[in-house]
Amino acid sequence: MRKALKRCAVSLGLAAAAASATVGAGTAQAAPPHTVFQIPATALATSGLVVPGPYFANVVAAPTNRPGLTAFSAPAPRSICSSSAAGSLVRISYLNVTTGQSGAVMVKPCPYYLNPTPVVATANTGAGQVVATIQVTGSAAYPNAGQPSLPGVATFAAR
Repeated sequence: MRKALKRCAVSLGLAAAAASATVGAGTAQAAPPHTVFQIPATALATSGLVVPGPYFANVVAAPTNRPGLTAFSAPAPRSICSSSAAGSLVRISYLNVTTGQSGAVMVKPCPYYLNPTPVVATANTGAGQVVATIQVTGSAAYPNAGQPSLPGVATFAAR
């Protein structure tokens, strides 16, 4: 929680950064992740003992070996992947304020959850300052997974 609050260098105006989907081809990660300043999306996770708790969907954005392509992921801890939020998906809608490129990707936070959605999705964000919204949604098999939820916002400098 403290780490999430430390990374809250995002203004409220970034919340309006939702856009249409354009996804580039996937490539391997070539460099360490971008520094992403974010207020993570917050969702509800219930354990097997019916104990509710928060799930913070933190986004990781990493450059690839092709300039302008960004690999997005939102890995969840084991405690979330063994809760009711395991079947949730994370939608990342982005807008490059430098170039105007926009789009959205969907990733699954739990790698072992049986869903065709990728764990890492590569998008053509372009180089420059990128703002994004983060949303936890349910999957086709579990539409209520991680619900109710609150959206989050993020920003990073893409290479």
